[in-house]
Amino acid sequence: MTDVLKGKVRLINTPAEARDLYAVAPAHYHGKVGLEVEMPLFKPGATRPQIPQAQEMLQMHAALKAKGYDAQLEAAGVLEYASPPVDVKDTAKLVAQSKKDLIAFEAAAAQHGYARAPFCILPTTSLADALENKVPRERLEASLAVIRDAFNEDITHIPLLTTGVQTSFSPKNNDEMFRMAVRGYAITPLLIAAMNSSAGFSCNDNAPKDGHLRGKYYDFYGTSGGISPAFKQSSNAEELITNHIAQVFDAPMFFAYDLEGNMLRSAKDNILTFRKLAEQGLNTQTNYELAESFLYNDIKICNLRDESGAVVGKRIEVRAADSGMHQPASTLLLTAAVVPDGKTADAFDALLKDYGFTGNPQQDGALLEQSRRAAIAHNGRFMDVPFGTGSLRDFAADVAGLVEAHYAADKTVAPEVSKLCEVLLTGECDAKAFARKFPTLQSVANDLQKSAAPKVATLAKGRNLTA
Repeated sequence: MTDVLKGKVRLINTPAEARDLYAVAPAHYHGKVGLEVEMPLFKPGATRPQIPQAQEMLQMHAALKAKGYDAQLEAAGVLEYASPPVDVKDTAKLVAQSKKDLIAFEAAAAQHGYARAPFCILPTTSLADALENKVPRERLEASLAVIRDAFNEDITHIPLLTTGVQTSFSPKNNDEMFRMAVRGYAITPLLIAAMNSSAGFSCNDNAPKDGHLRGKYYDFYGTSGGISPAFKQSSNAEELITNHIAQVFDAPMFFAYDLEGNMLRSAKDNILTFRKLAEQGLNTQTNYELAESFLYNDIKICNLRDESGAVVGKRIEVRAADSGMHQPASTLLLTAAVVPDGKTADAFDALLKDYGFTGNPQQDGALLEQSRRAAIAHNGRFMDVPFGTGSLRDFAADVAGLVEAHYAADKTVAPEVSKLCEVLLTGECDAKAFARKFPTLQSVANDLQKSAAPKVATLAKGRNLTA
């Protein structure tokens, strides 16, 4: 969950005055990639798996921070790993480094008796379980209260239950930012389908759930989720930035800050927006950045920060992949190959034309929406759904060829590339395998109860255990 620094009291009166916040970052920030991985934790309980208590999460977080890791805490029972940014050309090195780092995170959890779940949603955890064990954070507490009282309470499924993998990229200029957004939205249906790690159950409910659960939950955000309307209204970089700023001005905000840093919350009859805040003289840079952070679109434009936390520009975040065991490496390899400018990205652009996409969001918006919807509402077909003017399985196979060629010269990531391409070529995403393995919620619970102890024991002893 993104935090925004209070105290930036400069007023932004018009969209034109927000434009300088989108100035290109200094050159040494260009061409970087970063990885974020959210890991749901569990251990055997008396009758079903249980998640860590808040105090245990705080202890794990502190231990990892003390060792120099960029550890974050999500709402309840979830550790988040954030990698350092590296040059895109060093993606293979980041794959290796992140594997080692994730083992360290698992080891920290194992010291408290917890294992990392292979699912994006721990199916045996109810909303009540998550609320009872939520980590105390000002933004989280406020957001949950406002969502419940003023928005759609179903939105709470996202922060309380779901986990994902995100990659972020820093463009060299705004034109590349636009091209990254075009490619990012185009690859999103494949990320949704290929990285799907749902067990088919959620909220400790015995009823099986069809479709991609995280994608369905994000629909509760309306225009603040899914495909950004600002993107669909754009045909070039300048239009994207202009339209995005307009979207920020009118984005529903869970809360805002007054000039003293006190929190003002939305109410059912008064949903705050940055435009409304201007009527009270609270149209500060802090509240602008806060309003932008409440946009949860599949491709997110967000702050790029230096080592001290100061904002130096903007980056693009690709957000649709589920968390899981292979998903961190697979998502990183896939997106780093096709999203930033380069030879493989050029081939990807050409491939998209074969599936009916022009590269102009104004023309492609409806086809992108249809493709995204097909991947989410798959009704048990998983990757065997339409994409563009063709099929997602055919598109996945074509992308597998691009990925293999992109990393052909670097054998250090051959196992990870092989795993990714296996999923792309066969359509055997984790969720499809889980659907065969776990016909009932009780079968999932039984498997989790049995599987945790051996893994925890191995990690707690400091042995090397790969995912």
